[in-house]
Amino acid sequence: MTMLTFALDDINHLQESAQVEFKLAGGRDGTGQLPEDMWETYSAFANTLGGEIILGVREDKGEFTIEGIINPMPMLSEIWEILNNPTKISHNILAPTDVQIIEIMSKKLIRLHIPAVDKSLRPIYLGQDPFSGSYFRVGDADMRASHEQVKQMRQRSGIDLTLTKRC
Repeated sequence: MTMLTFALDDINHLQESAQVEFKLAGGRDGTGQLPEDMWETYSAFANTLGGEIILGVREDKGEFTIEGIINPMPMLSEIWEILNNPTKISHNILAPTDVQIIEIMSKKLIRLHIPAVDKSLRPIYLGQDPFSGSYFRVGDADMRASHEQVKQMRQRSGIDLTLTKRC
C-alpha cells in the first residue's frame, strides 16, 4: 500500500462543508475505530455531490486538529468489509484508489473519496431499507432522506416502485 504525503496546506485551509467531513476515529483506546456515523456521510455524499471523508482529525468548536490514527490497516480492512456487505451498504461505489492512507505532520490519516453516483444507482443507503437508510448532504450536515425524497430518487433511477414494499 502506497502512503501518500500531503502538504499541510492541503488540509489546513479545509473546513467541513457540503463536500468535506472530518472524523476523529480514535476509538475508546485511541488506537483507531471507525465512527458509526461515517456511513451516513458515505450515503449523503454519494446521493448528493460527492465528497471527502478524512479520518483522524479532531474538531472542537470549529477548530480542527490532526490527531492521526496509530494503526490504520485494521480500519482499512473493516472499511472494505462493510462496503462489500450488501446487508450494511446498498452499493460499494469506491475503487481501491478512493481509500488511501495519507500522512500529515508525521501522522497517518485515512482519506475516503466518495464520488456522487449516477442517478441510476440512487439512493445509496445503509442497511436493507432505502426508506430508513438513505441520506443526503445539506451544508456540512448529513440529513436522513424523507420517504418522498427516497421515492423521487428511485423514480429518477428507473426503479419500478410497484415492485417494492410500502413503508
